[in-house]
Amino acid sequence: MVEIDAALVRTLVAAQFPQWAHLPVTAVTRQGWDNRTFRIGDDLLVRLPSAEGYASAIAKEDHCLPILARHLPLPAPEPVATGAPR
Repeated sequence: MVEIDAALVRTLVAAQFPQWAHLPVTAVTRQGWDNRTFRIGDDLLVRLPSAEGYASAIAKEDHCLPILARHLPLPAPEPVATGAPR
């Protein structure tokens, strides 16, 4: 199993989203069970599934979050890009 750490995130971002490769990557202090979360710069987050079984939820979130965001009274995060496993 590959360790999900800031170095891996930097490598994936640089390969798939070079426009953000210059931004610092830092792990979020409190991690969830399904995903590992890292800040990219001040305005972006990257979430990587912690195990293969959680990967299918990414497509659901990418589809549902923008729809839900239009109906919520508060701002909700919306995906700006979706990467692929390497």
